This record gives sequence, structure tokens and C-alpha cells, in this order.
Amino acid sequence: MIDKFFATPVYHTNLDHEALRQSLNKLILSRQTSEFEHPNPPQGRIPGVFESRFNFFLEQENTAIADLTSLINTHLQAFLAVVTNSKPEEIDLDTLESESWFHITEQGGYFQPHTHPNASWSVVYCVDNGHTAETSAEEESGHLVFSDPRTMASMFLDPFNRNLHRDISFNGVKYFLQSGDLVFFPSYLEHFVAPFSGEGKRITVAANFHGIGHG
Repeated sequence: MIDKFFATPVYHTNLDHEALRQSLNKLILSRQTSEFEHPNPPQGRIPGVFESRFNFFLEQENTAIADLTSLINTHLQAFLAVVTNSKPEEIDLDTLESESWFHITEQGGYFQPHTHPNASWSVVYCVDNGHTAETSAEEESGHLVFSDPRTMASMFLDPFNRNLHRDISFNGVKYFLQSGDLVFFPSYLEHFVAPFSGEGKRITVAANFHGIGHG
């Protein structure tokens, strides 16, 4: 028997809701203004990246935002039930607080490796990956990349540990997000966005969740 310890759960699906995606695309592009821009982005101002204030989900009177929030909560509840060996109805999302924002990334934009302190779970929803349907694998860009949190796992490399199975490998994981993709991951997991070179604008919504009274 082989036990697999120190696993890192990452949830990846597609919401498959084109009307919502189009509504969010239009809404977010209309907010690429100083009124909605974060005055002091955590990574500083990066050329080609627009980062909003961290209050996107608070506008529940907006139908698109309310619908996205509801869908994320539904998936988050089911995900947390699985990773905590609970039933979905036992996961009380009212005990969670969140902060949320959006990014608009243009040619050359990227994000440096980082984690999300003072949170337990983080989410990224890809509104638009900024590429056309004809984009080849060689032309893909703006990947969401996760690093193995076991920093010393690759201190020595030989033929017997370079090619481990994906679930026990220490190689980084790279996602080329499709428009509509949703990803949950532990907030401690270091990640970055590789330089973007798509034809359009890469638009994502992100959020952090943490228990009330913690963090």
C-alpha cells in the first residue's frame, strides 16, 4: 500500500454559463477606470494589468455579480464538504468572510509569485482568457501556475524522482484557463500568472475566503 501524504486540493471546473460570462465581460470592461482601480495594488502597478478595489462581490444589487457569487458559493460549499468529509448542508458559508476583485490583463501583463495571506481558500474565475478559439498550444499565454509548497522537494534530482506520477510529483502545475473556468485552491499555495500575449484582454475575477474572527 502506498499512502499519499501532503496532498494539495485544487478544484477546477467550467461554469458553462455563457450569458453570465458575457454580462461580466461587459460590466468589468466598463469599470476599467480610476473610480474602480485599486489605489495601492499589493504588487504595485504592473504595466498591462488593471487591478480593481477589493469589494467586487459587495454589489449584490447587480444581477451579474449576484449570479456569479451564488454560483461560486454553491461550488465552494460542495468543495469544502468533500475536503472536510462533511455534507454540503453542514458547510455554513455565513461563517466565511471574503474579499473580491477583478483583473484586466493586456499585452505583457503578468503577476509575480505570491500567496494570499490571512485567508484559507482562494478562487479565480476566468471571464475571458483573451485568446481566440484558433489559438494553438504554442500560442497560449497568461497561464495560472502553481508551485509545489514543499520547497525542498526538488533539492536533488535524478532519474528516479524526475518523473513521478502527477499526484506525487513536485513539478509546478500550469493551467491555461478557458473562458468560464473556475479554480479553488488553498490560499497558502504560491502561484503566479505568466506573461500574457493574447489578442484580446484577459479578464478574471478573484476572491479570498476566511472564517469570521480569524485571519
